[in-house]
Amino acid sequence: MERAERIACRKAVKLHVFMPSNRRIWTVVGNRHEYWIRPPDYCTCKDYYFRARAVAIEGRGEGKASCYHLKAVEIAEVREMVDEVHFNDDEYDGFIRALIDMMYKQVTKDNDY
Repeated sequence: MERAERIACRKAVKLHVFMPSNRRIWTVVGNRHEYWIRPPDYCTCKDYYFRARAVAIEGRGEGKASCYHLKAVEIAEVREMVDEVHFNDDEYDGFIRALIDMMYKQVTKDNDY
């Protein structure tokens, strides 16, 4: 089983829905980090960053960057394995702050800052 399938099967693809606005934020819980996803074309993981850079700047790749987290979202949607979590709109700002803080800590920890 490939990585994307394993992620989908363990229900690590999360769709955070804020009500009543119906704002939606996708995340994928990886082995070490949680990644912010914007299907079908953006992920905060390093693999996506380097693939996107190669496609955009160096002209390599298939013309579109991707990663196994984005593939996991596709698989989870098709197989109806998305873990949908509902929040009140009042929780949106705090959720975004926490998500950004978590991503900042991941980047600085990974780079030994």
